[in-house]
Amino acid sequence: MKEKAAKLGKFNVVDIAAVILIAAVAVFVVWKVAFSDRDPQDRDVIMTYRVLTEGVASDIYESVQRHIPSQLMASGNILDGEILSVEQGPYYVLGSDGEWSPDPQHVNLYFTVRHHSKAGDVLLSKVDEQEIRIGRKDYTLKTEYIEFHNAIILDIDWNFSDASDEAEAP
Repeated sequence: MKEKAAKLGKFNVVDIAAVILIAAVAVFVVWKVAFSDRDPQDRDVIMTYRVLTEGVASDIYESVQRHIPSQLMASGNILDGEILSVEQGPYYVLGSDGEWSPDPQHVNLYFTVRHHSKAGDVLLSKVDEQEIRIGRKDYTLKTEYIEFHNAIILDIDWNFSDASDEAEAP
C-alpha cells in the first residue's frame, strides 16, 4: 500500500508535459470566452468600391448625373447601398494612323459605390448575389434608374465597425 502511495506522488516527464498542455488549453479557452464578448457576425461592414464602365455614349453621362446618388438594386429589391458619385474620363480608340486618340462620342464612367452588410457577408465580398472582386469584368451595376453590364471593379475598401457603435452614433 505504501508503495502505491509513493508511486502516485511521483511524476515523470510525460506526466508533467500532459499537465502543462492541459493547463495551456484551459487558459486559452478561458481567454477566448472572457475576451470575445461580441460575435464577429454582428459587425457591420461598409464596402466602398469603384466601378469602370467603358465606351459609354457621351450623352449618357449627363443623364446618369441627374440620378446620383442612387440606391442599388438587385432582383427587383432595393439594397442597403448606393452609387455615391460618377466621374467621366476619355475613351480611347485606335485610329487608322496607329495612334490612340479620344473618341468624342464615347466616355469611360467611373462610379463610386458604397454598400452596407454584415461581416459574414463581406467575407464572401458579395452585394446581394454578385461577388465583388477587384478586376471582375462582368459586374452589373444597377439602380432604379441606372444599369450597366460588364463593368469592371477597380478597387475595394472595407470599413469594419460594430453594430452597437453605429447604433450609438448620432
